[in-house]
Amino acid sequence: MASYLVKVQKKMDIHSLRRVRNVLSGNYGSVFKGRSMDFDDLREYDYGDDVKDIDWKATARSRKIMVRRYIAIRKHNILIVADNGNSMSTLAPSGEPKSEVATFCAGVMTYVAQHHGDLVGMVYGNQAGNTRYAMKEDTAYLENFLGNYAHSIKTDGPESNLNSLLTYIMKGYRERLFIVVITDPDSAETIDSEVIRKLNARHEQMYIMIEDSPLTNNLLHEKDVRDIVGKIRLPQFCRKDKQLAKAEKEYRENQKLKIKKALHHFRITSTFVGGSDEAIPAIIKMLEEQKHARRK
Repeated sequence: MASYLVKVQKKMDIHSLRRVRNVLSGNYGSVFKGRSMDFDDLREYDYGDDVKDIDWKATARSRKIMVRRYIAIRKHNILIVADNGNSMSTLAPSGEPKSEVATFCAGVMTYVAQHHGDLVGMVYGNQAGNTRYAMKEDTAYLENFLGNYAHSIKTDGPESNLNSLLTYIMKGYRERLFIVVITDPDSAETIDSEVIRKLNARHEQMYIMIEDSPLTNNLLHEKDVRDIVGKIRLPQFCRKDKQLAKAEKEYRENQKLKIKKALHHFRITSTFVGGSDEAIPAIIKMLEEQKHARRK
């Protein structure tokens, strides 16, 4: 079995060294939003401190800007919730199978979490049911569930059912989680807002969506392209049609805006990934946005 975490580490070191070091360096809380509510002490404000930590009563008494300090949480429960419906077996804009891009994104999140000593678990599912892996930090265990997820995605497999998968998480976990949902835009559009709202009441959520290859993608011009559901073949002349390309691009852009807006309503950060090479900068940017996100 290929080492998914080593593959992530190599790409981080080669392609995104500076940005990744910025995010992974410094205090633990610099990556994942949220901290312990256990108050420790007060100290004078220093440049770069979060203004939300300012204690205004103490500031008024001392005539100096004072900030609250908290006892840091050293471990988070990171749950990767991944869609393994048959739509994840299709191609991404990069020409890679979406399953490979999704597994790589899961590997990036696992690597970042493991770097900080977090516990990482995984649940993936489709219409046929869900598979659950407990929270652990053992590298061999994490490699195992990443590999099993990658091999669980089949072209002739069951369709996605994100509502069922997220409802399973809502009912099956009592502890507070940091949930990372990995799916594609079409499946993300089907999620019931009430399910998201209920999950948001207890857990942190982020969404990574693996984009679909355009029908007019130059990488597919010499290939046999078929619909994943009906197996209908797309004629060659359609894939060279400029009007079709324009219409599809507009549809996908509007779809992304719609999903972003819906998630932003719940103060949930998200990103869209078109290939493995885009994954690391996109996820690091999303983590930075999550760090500064303010919940209602």
